[in-house]
Amino acid sequence: MSEMNAETLKELIKKDKLYITPELNDKLYLHYKGFRKIENLEAYTGLRVLWLEGNGLDKIEGLDNQKEMRTLYLQENIINKIENLDALVNLDTLNISKNFIAKIENLSHMKLLKTLIISNNNLADAASIEHVVDIPGLHALDIQSNKIDDDPEKILSVLERCKELRVVYLKGNDVVKKISHYRKTIVSRCKNLRYLDDRPVFDDERRRCDAWGAAYAETGSIEKAQEAEREAIAAIRQEKKDREERAFLQFEEMVREGQRIKKEKEEAERLANGGVLPDKAIMSTDHKVFGRDGAVIDEKKVEQDLGLGSHLVQVDKSRREERVNPFSGEKIVDVKESKLVSDAREARWGPGSENRVLSSNVALEDLEKEKLPPPPNSGGEIWNEEDFSAEAKKEKELEEYYANNAGDKANWEKDEGLDAGLKAELKRLQDKTEALRMKAISENEARKKLEEVPPPPPPSGGIMSRIGENKNLGIGGSWPKKEAAKTDFEELD
Repeated sequence: MSEMNAETLKELIKKDKLYITPELNDKLYLHYKGFRKIENLEAYTGLRVLWLEGNGLDKIEGLDNQKEMRTLYLQENIINKIENLDALVNLDTLNISKNFIAKIENLSHMKLLKTLIISNNNLADAASIEHVVDIPGLHALDIQSNKIDDDPEKILSVLERCKELRVVYLKGNDVVKKISHYRKTIVSRCKNLRYLDDRPVFDDERRRCDAWGAAYAETGSIEKAQEAEREAIAAIRQEKKDREERAFLQFEEMVREGQRIKKEKEEAERLANGGVLPDKAIMSTDHKVFGRDGAVIDEKKVEQDLGLGSHLVQVDKSRREERVNPFSGEKIVDVKESKLVSDAREARWGPGSENRVLSSNVALEDLEKEKLPPPPNSGGEIWNEEDFSAEAKKEKELEEYYANNAGDKANWEKDEGLDAGLKAELKRLQDKTEALRMKAISENEARKKLEEVPPPPPPSGGIMSRIGENKNLGIGGSWPKKEAAKTDFEELD
């Protein structure tokens, strides 16, 4: 497409799903279509945004009816002059970068123009950019990557006279190398600048640059300017420290005020309840009162704090009967013990051990003195041969002891003189030895059965079928020895 006619515009509108009626469209996408001329846009009077970049346009024209235009994109064309934009009085953004423009002109009538992007053009000196001073509302000026190489003071003077300038892109021009202390100079002379060459200008940097610029303008000495900057930095740091200190003190005051209010509410709640202890006072089974932090609360002190005189502090009896953890404040809930746990406990501690509780006052030495039975073997491990021999040896020693001290082994259960603990130990060892013997027998039988399982039949087809036809293998016979099988393979090869 090289001609911007009515049929072409209609096809593009249909493709972009816009309105068939031209004046209803507020945007139009005409970029990268290869157009040579701007034409046939008279009916599109409602356009606010127009994309024309990436074409072959060499002249700005055909925009006399676009009075509502806000944004115009004309970058990446071959335009060499800014002209024929008189009707665009409401234009806010003009992008005309990557063209061949040598001078900024014919834009002073655009009172609402905020952003002018004219980078990568042929701007060469201060005279080529001086027209931006006549654009009253210009906030952002992008003139980077041009050919500006003039007296630095002239360039700075142009930028300084743009009172509303907020953003400046000047990098990529030769004049930047000639401006001493480039960033500090630009920031100090453009009082409202907030962004310079991809870097924001924060308030701290603004104060430093202003102090530096003022001292340099007054004395012309870099040393004096740097001293003024250091003083400004010290002042900024001190102000920041003071702000943090004030914030910390305010926070502490807020915490104290909150604690005071909380204490007043608790006091009012206690008095309203007739002197009853607050919820944070927790009763233990021995009638001691604990706070949330685990510390014991003196009831007499609580009585004095509440102003009850000689009257006793009224504490709910149900709270005294509750069992409460003094450290966490949580109520102790009784859980029924399962049969598995009961059996394990009784096997270790004996019947009636459910009331056995190790208090915090029991010393480790006292526990070591108790002759407790050994813990059960964990993980279902099987004793090895050494363990088996040790148990059998111990059993034999116990039997000999019984024979020497209590008579016939066949009547050991009837013997009143045998120690009950010794009888239980002997019985346990006998049962365990028998169980180990039965297990060994079962494992031996299982191993014999595995050895009797015949080998799998040979696979059918292929080379194994040929081997099966060999006289050494036979049909339906057993597998040959390794030497015979090796010989058969060699014959086949």
